Amino acid sequence: MKKREMAKSDKRAAVVESHNLVHEYSRRDEEGNITGIVRALDGVDIQVKQGDFVAVLGANGSGKSTFAKHLNALLFPTEGAIYIDGMDTLEQENTLAVRQTAGMVFQNPDNQIIANIVEEDVGFGPENMGVPTEEILRRVEESLKETGMYEYRKHSPNRLSGGQKQRVAIAGIMAMRPKCIILDEATAMLDPSGRKSVLETIQRLNQKEHITIILITHYMEEAAKADYVYVMDQGRIALSGTPVEIFQETAKLAECRLEVPQVTQIVQRLRAAGVLVREDILYVEELAEVLVQMGNR
Repeated sequence: MKKREMAKSDKRAAVVESHNLVHEYSRRDEEGNITGIVRALDGVDIQVKQGDFVAVLGANGSGKSTFAKHLNALLFPTEGAIYIDGMDTLEQENTLAVRQTAGMVFQNPDNQIIANIVEEDVGFGPENMGVPTEEILRRVEESLKETGMYEYRKHSPNRLSGGQKQRVAIAGIMAMRPKCIILDEATAMLDPSGRKSVLETIQRLNQKEHITIILITHYMEEAAKADYVYVMDQGRIALSGTPVEIFQETAKLAECRLEVPQVTQIVQRLRAAGVLVREDILYVEELAEVLVQMGNR
């Protein structure tokens, strides 16, 4: 189903809903006395429906990682509320179910991988959930194949590259069968090749398995791959829209300490110079193809 068709009659359930979400940190001195309050989230309203691929974009200190931790009940609202698949994260009895519904992939995969063999690590989560052994084996195989890591199933994670480790971490989350996978700056420590492979993996999971993806990032090129983008600044939602809509807001993005992707800058300069390429081009390969076609006319 096309995105526009879905928008006309979108009856999908919301996997994530935040309502006036506020989170405050206490600033303390060396003796532990509170010296001030920092409001990291300030009235955040976000809705993510089943099967969406949403990017939450922001510079350092914008509040995006604090928001990510609320999605997995690692932090709890100071004010307002956040619901994961209809479950209020403030209700303690929901914590386990929330974490099974919304799986988190962190920035450093070494903090998430605990076993000495890849397939054992991927099976760790479902084993802790009490999943029967035969089902665990089936999930491990499927998850490793989906992430392109099946051939490494007998390897030690220590022998893998950063991008491969991150894909193992994603496979481990997948094996728990979450409705939603959250990636909190999960590509920040990777080289371009590793970043590309991880992004291809999560796009495939979103498109083929209909797993909801929430990508927390400061990379504009990564946000371009999402269906919808929220831009955070100083704990608030500063902008929201499709990537094409967001990348037209050059001045507002600059106020949020963000720059539009290079390909968008090139498109804008070409149009300013009278070369009427489409405004909705988001990728270098697409721009090159359009320019070649224009040159052949």
